[in-house]
Amino acid sequence: MGNKERFILTALVLFLAVSLAGCGQKEVSSSSREESESALQEENEETREEEETKESAKAEEETIPPEQMDLIKYNYYVDLNNDIVEILDSAGYYFEVVDYAEEFSLLPDTGLTYGYRVYGANSDIIDDCLQLAEMDPDYGELDGMVKEMAEPLRELMDTFLAISRSSDYADNQYQKAKEYHAIIYAAVDVFAPLGYAYMDAISEMGDARIAAEEEKMKAEGELIAYNASRGITIGRQVLKEISEQGITDESITELDLTKIRALYEELVAVVGELDAATADNDQLIKESLSNSRPFDGLYGALIQALEWMIMQVESGKPVDLSGSGAPLGSIGHFSETLSKCIERYNTVFVE
Repeated sequence: MGNKERFILTALVLFLAVSLAGCGQKEVSSSSREESESALQEENEETREEEETKESAKAEEETIPPEQMDLIKYNYYVDLNNDIVEILDSAGYYFEVVDYAEEFSLLPDTGLTYGYRVYGANSDIIDDCLQLAEMDPDYGELDGMVKEMAEPLRELMDTFLAISRSSDYADNQYQKAKEYHAIIYAAVDVFAPLGYAYMDAISEMGDARIAAEEEKMKAEGELIAYNASRGITIGRQVLKEISEQGITDESITELDLTKIRALYEELVAVVGELDAATADNDQLIKESLSNSRPFDGLYGALIQALEWMIMQVESGKPVDLSGSGAPLGSIGHFSETLSKCIERYNTVFVE
């Protein structure tokens, strides 16, 4: 059973094949007087609609207690963060197949088909977050980021969704694929730095909130929720340690395992406590859970993924990255497994 009083946990970026940083500025041609007047009329209409939306949002906001409003806004922003993760992931996979250049061109000898692992998303959440950005509590820089990245993010969500559903992209010498590419190339250039900045800001905000939430769950005896959340926190600490060392799968044999081993031991202990709690019927009832295996062994798989990664480092052998997907023993595989735990946590306790 879900609990809307809990914070949603943020997802992780799994892969990004190419750097999506960069900046570009396009010239905008001048229009005729009639076009200008028409545009001004449309702008005035949009301004009236925005004012009506703000008034409606303010009225709705006044009926919700501030603490509840904060939780609602935070969780919507985290949902947006998790969509951003998927979009950046799709962008990375898209440019594994298509050249990262203004003109559309398929990369040679990739062995991959156009649209490989590209998934879009429903962009309605952007409108929800734009409305929340005008409401209290004031999230400062985050509210501004939501407004700034809304349109390029919407373009990427909609276009990747169209690609994932398209079967005629190659017709007429890839005409439709070229149209998609023009949108993606321009939007990624604007969106990527904003998306990464937003994820960093959400992560910073989330760390403090989740630490407080875990202490509250532990104090209230919600041992299943506490240990499930704590396991994910430890997993994040593993990835943070790897990142701070500047290690990737290409250089995994250089990873210093000193702190990783300590985190592994802590993870094993926490998952042991989680398993004991889920085996207790009284505890399941206390936390309104009807399934004695709410995580289907995912946390055990997380331990196994970390163990394989440690063994890979100890072997002194590089990870074989020649195939598709993240191989066992890789940082990517551990990250993927952790993401599955996060998704399941949100399903069990929040959604």
